[in-house]
Amino acid sequence: MKKGLTKMGIVFSVIMVFYMTTHRPNEEQFYSWLLNEHHIECHKSITCTKTLDGNSYTTLIETGSNIKNEYLLFNTIGKIYEDEDGSRITVKAMGVFGKYITIMIEEQG
Repeated sequence: MKKGLTKMGIVFSVIMVFYMTTHRPNEEQFYSWLLNEHHIECHKSITCTKTLDGNSYTTLIETGSNIKNEYLLFNTIGKIYEDEDGSRITVKAMGVFGKYITIMIEEQG
């Protein structure tokens, strides 16, 4: 009985590691997540827009970027955005199981 549970645990672990390595989200999925979670919309340039209260927008420029795809089971992305007033928004997220999870979001200024 104990050997059977051990074998099942090993098989489950191998399947889980395989699934996690093949389902790490990419940068395009990050931008979709960023729009849905934090209302920051980026296009194919470093210029983004953030929806504020109501229908007003502010323009953001990406001033820093850090993408780590080298981890076996997950990846991390960190982005720094700055608006025309000098206020900064720092977003850090971890991608795992095909989705992103907020690690940190910080607004300064």
